[in-house]
Amino acid sequence: MFFMAIAVALVGALGMLNLLLSIGVVRRLRQHTELLGDRVSADGDVAASAVSVGTRIGAVRARSTLGADLVFEEDAEPLLVAVLSPDCSPCRERLPLVLEHVDRNPQARVLAVVIEEGGLEAEMVGLLEPVVPVVVEPWGGALPRLFEVEGTPSFVTVTHGVVTATSVFAPRTGGAALGSVTG
Repeated sequence: MFFMAIAVALVGALGMLNLLLSIGVVRRLRQHTELLGDRVSADGDVAASAVSVGTRIGAVRARSTLGADLVFEEDAEPLLVAVLSPDCSPCRERLPLVLEHVDRNPQARVLAVVIEEGGLEAEMVGLLEPVVPVVVEPWGGALPRLFEVEGTPSFVTVTHGVVTATSVFAPRTGGAALGSVTG
């Protein structure tokens, strides 16, 4: 009988421990849900960079892979900056969509920033160069720092020197990756 009482007490203690651990897990999941909810915009898009919509960026300046000095002034039309990495499979999947966007919208201003990955970027640069200006920079380069890029792919729209949208999804007409969405 004594052993039966100890067994019941042990099972009860394990049950209480299980209950406490379950409550802790649920609380932590709620915290993660809140953190992820902060990164999703009203239209369900995920923020691609830490730079907030409404942040003043100013003019965007860079040197293209072809040696041209690129200056996108503040007073100009929306500029879509696509930050892609050659070793990123979602980037390779979205690359044709970027090219399609430029093909459908020839007046669109697009700047492709390809992250330098030890020579792996050559193929991606080769596909982009005939269509849009391309800049190759390391993760710590000026443009990834300017847009506070945390991962790729990353699409940031700048209109009149102000960030108007960020997205991890490819550009789409009227979508969050384009300048038509305001913060």
